[in-house]
Amino acid sequence: MLCPSCRGENDEAAEVCFHCRAVLLAVTRGAVIASRYEVRSPIGRGGMGEVYRAYDRVLEEEVALKVLRAEDVGAEDWARRFRSEIRLARKVTHANVCRIHDYGEEGSLRWLSMELVRGENLKQALARRGPLPPGEAYDLAIQAAEGLTAIHAAGIVHRDLKTLNLMVDGAGKVRVMDFGIAKPAAEGGTDGGVTGYILGSPEYMSPEQARGRAVDLRSDLYSLGIVIYELFTGALPFRADTPVSTLLLHLEAEPPLDHPALPPALRPVLARCLAKDPAARFGSARELVDALEAARRGERATARVRGGPIRALVGLTVGLAALAAAISFVMQGSRPSSPAPSAEPPSTTVETALPAAPATVPPAYSPSVPPPSAAPAERRTNAPTPLERTPKPTPIPTEAPSASPVASQPVVPPTPSPTPSPTPSPSPSPAKPADGSLLVVVRPWADVSIDSVPVGQTPLKAIPLSPGPHAVLLIHPDYQPFPRRVTNRSGETLRLVVDLPVDGVRRAP
Repeated sequence: MLCPSCRGENDEAAEVCFHCRAVLLAVTRGAVIASRYEVRSPIGRGGMGEVYRAYDRVLEEEVALKVLRAEDVGAEDWARRFRSEIRLARKVTHANVCRIHDYGEEGSLRWLSMELVRGENLKQALARRGPLPPGEAYDLAIQAAEGLTAIHAAGIVHRDLKTLNLMVDGAGKVRVMDFGIAKPAAEGGTDGGVTGYILGSPEYMSPEQARGRAVDLRSDLYSLGIVIYELFTGALPFRADTPVSTLLLHLEAEPPLDHPALPPALRPVLARCLAKDPAARFGSARELVDALEAARRGERATARVRGGPIRALVGLTVGLAALAAAISFVMQGSRPSSPAPSAEPPSTTVETALPAAPATVPPAYSPSVPPPSAAPAERRTNAPTPLERTPKPTPIPTEAPSASPVASQPVVPPTPSPTPSPTPSPSPSPAKPADGSLLVVVRPWADVSIDSVPVGQTPLKAIPLSPGPHAVLLIHPDYQPFPRRVTNRSGETLRLVVDLPVDGVRRAP
């Protein structure tokens, strides 16, 4: 471990610094901090320190104990941010925001205690389960937005919303965590002293945050939009091989809102969250909550409309079955004891008594496949039902006419000759693979050609592209021609991100 006094390296089990003889305190299982917190096990590593499960002897409950790393204790910027986290987080009291209990210092240690959430963060949940069911994803997104509403109401910009900082417990309740780089909204969200760094996570940064500009509450809405996209799709809308390339996507690329896992009602909500211009986003987290709830109601209404005909068809089927049973019972009771000539099985009688379904009920089979009940339907038109008065049936002539049947017996038509099977139509030729697309993002810009065909100058929307290999050429007057070979897949959007100042070769002056 590092000595916080002289920055010298020491063995992890050392109690005294080998270099300056300062007393060291190792945070290990069983260690007691401030005569109050008994360390039980590590939980994970945060942005500024280690997090442990500890027993609070005063509150008599388990808490999460965040301890500033020893190597950062002497760095004034980090120590100031650590103190700021507790000061800001204690301003927020909400069911969807992690509660902060206490802050303290003991020797070289800086620590804060907080509510222990027994569960997992959303990053772990997505890695384990993949995309979440829409109903669950809506619920988690609305809870996160509710927590963000409370944070903004306290005048705080979180600046680091991501799946790693959103915990969900066993009951499905979301907590917004980690105020390590949060700032008061009145300060404009600038980094204030951490020179040369853009604080945040590249995959979740708003365009203005990626440029290092001052951010406000709408930057958090952008980051939460990324999280919501990830909950429904299991993927990030903007991600490249390097942090710089990822930031370029945030600056120039449009979010892929045509993802099949995104409910249609949610897409306009995400379009506003992920707008490049902060003025085009929602004005507050409360507006986002309202929009998410409206989208969820719309999806539920659509599901009910889709399910209505199915429920009606099920109800009609049950009703017809009951009617058929009643008709069968009546006809069986009115049948004479002596067997009628050429009598058909009772199942045929039941089938002929079924009335035709209303025209408004959709068939349960595909129109391209002939219904299996075509032959019984032909008999259905000739057999009388006991529910209505019909004229005396006329015998159907055959090659050898027989005597007229007794009037009290129902006429049973002869079994029709089997209908020859239709000649199967030739199988359709396989469908052409669906085109994919290519999204080209270049900094600062470039003229783009694909397979020697000019397609325009960046920024460009996604370019439709057939599956297979393609040659891409980027032209900029200050750089050597930049060729790339890409292989596109059917139905996918391929991203080509090029930072010419880094990846390209400048032309000789």
